[in-house]
Amino acid sequence: MNRTILLIEDKPALTDTLKCLLELHEFNVLTASNGEEGVANARRHHPHLVISDIFMPVINGYELLEIFKTDNELRNIPVLMLTAKTGIEEINLAMKKGAAGYVTKPFLFRNLHATILKLIL
Repeated sequence: MNRTILLIEDKPALTDTLKCLLELHEFNVLTASNGEEGVANARRHHPHLVISDIFMPVINGYELLEIFKTDNELRNIPVLMLTAKTGIEEINLAMKKGAAGYVTKPFLFRNLHATILKLIL
């Protein structure tokens, strides 16, 4: 497929698992362990999609969305939120701040994969 995904997640075990699964589906995967590192990687590599947690150190997912929304270099990169926060208020806030999609943990990979394909194909 040759599409690049930037995965921003602060839990190494989840990062490793998702990276392997995405690579099995022929995505190139970049990783970052916090939002600040994620923004820097997005500017450096211009991925086709960003998958980000909400609650993480340095820059959280909401702040990340604000940065992407206001940055000319990043604003056209879709950001998919992948989080344990299931409340409708959280979902609405993320979507209002510019999230292209919202998937809650725990999740089935096939559902995440389907959402990814909708956003980048």
